[in-house]
Amino acid sequence: MSAPEHRLPPAVTYQSGAQLLVQLGIVEHITHQGIRYIAATHPDWPFGEGRPYPYWELAKAKVMETEPFLAFFREHPRASGGES
Repeated sequence: MSAPEHRLPPAVTYQSGAQLLVQLGIVEHITHQGIRYIAATHPDWPFGEGRPYPYWELAKAKVMETEPFLAFFREHPRASGGES
């Protein structure tokens, strides 16, 4: 990260999470629709009922804790089309 140190938001939506993944260089390209698809289909997706982390709703948007969101994409690069 560059100076001044980039501070991560405490939570992300599908949209802001997609933007953050690209900004941090974790993925080259992904959209909120891509994240929504991954969330609905990937067996290791960490958010939702019966999963390690809950979704929160804020202004009719699903909100996720940032660190486990980023960790998922770092641990599962092929989920977003990256290399393993």
